[in-house]
This record gives sequence, C-alpha cells and structure tokens, in this order.
Amino acid sequence: MSGKSRYSRRGFIRVLSGLSALAAGFSSRCLFAADFVKNRFGERMIERYPPFDDARSRKVIFVAHCIMNQNARINTCAYTPAAIPKIPECLLRRNTGIIQMPCPELACLGLGRGGPEEIYDQLSTPGARRYLKGMARDIVYQAKQYRKQGFRVLGVLGIDGSPSCGVDITYYGGEKPGKGAFMEELTQALADNGLDFPVRGVVDAKADQAETLIAELDR
Repeated sequence: MSGKSRYSRRGFIRVLSGLSALAAGFSSRCLFAADFVKNRFGERMIERYPPFDDARSRKVIFVAHCIMNQNARINTCAYTPAAIPKIPECLLRRNTGIIQMPCPELACLGLGRGGPEEIYDQLSTPGARRYLKGMARDIVYQAKQYRKQGFRVLGVLGIDGSPSCGVDITYYGGEKPGKGAFMEELTQALADNGLDFPVRGVVDAKADQAETLIAELDR
C-alpha cells in the first residue's frame, strides 16, 4: 500500500469516528436532555433528565426509620411488632413512594443502646454530630435529585417524643418541646439548601392523626 493510501485511510477512519461520536451525542440528546456536571464525589458525570413515563407516581415522602421498622427501637419502646399501623397503608393508598431514612440511634449507638435519658447527649458528641450531618447531607442530596427531576416531595415525617427524630417534641429528662438531635441537623441542612418542604412529627399511638397529616401534605 502506498504512503498516500495509508494517509487517506487514516483520515477516513478519523472522520468516521468523529461522525459516530456526533451521532451518539445527537441520539442521546434526542432521548433526553443531558448536562455535564460533577457528582457528589467531585467526579465528572453526565446528568440526564429522562421522561420517567412509566408506572411511578413521581411523588415521595421521607419517613423516620421506626415508622417502618419498630425493631430498631430501644428496649421497651416498640409499640407494634413491625411498622406503625395505618401510616404505610395510607401512603400506599395515595401512591406515595416511601423513603425510609436510616435510624440515627441505631447507626451511632447500636441496638442495645441505653434509655432515652442518655441518647440526646450521646448523639451530641462531636463524632456523632459529624455522622448525623453526613446522614442529613445524604437525604438532602436525594431530595434535590427528586426535585430536580420534577418529582413531588411531600415532606419529612419524624417521630415526636424521640431524642433523635422528634420534630416538635423531643425527650431530654422527660418529654419537652424541641427537636431531636438528628432533626436539628436535618432541618438545618434542608434550610441551607433552600429545600422548603414540610417537616412534621407523628406520634406512634395516634396513627389516625398521622393519616390526617398525610392528607394535608398531599393536597
């Protein structure tokens, strides 16, 4: 093969490769909009915006872990064998995706942790607060993703009376007004990121009130 033929062949391959890349990019843009962004680790990625035209409701809510799993509770404080009655059923009837947040107490202090009198203080050490801030960042990231893709985020359901997930009532030497340790971090993280959806507390023994609250959030 002559030198001229070799050069012509190389040029043809380069042009063909360029056209293939252009076609692939054009095809992806036709399917859904895409932008180059950085992921949560600072690495470059393509963020896509698909139509989500399947069976999903495009509606979600974040719930405290023990709403769905009473087994994570401290000893003597589980009200039911599994989930809190009526709340999951109510959300499913309303076609609402349930995002179960991690249990901050179980994650930081273990399943055999002490009583509620100790927990707020134990969740307020520097190491525990760093962990809670990380949990809050994870939830904020998920919430922002749902919002960015056009989903409805109904809000957050915490557990009033909890030293970690209480919203209006916490436990510190007895029940008193205020937020639990994790809700302090989560509400601050939501505010810092401009996420204004409601954060509400429910009570285990008052599931009927929780149903009314969910109806209000889902108007």
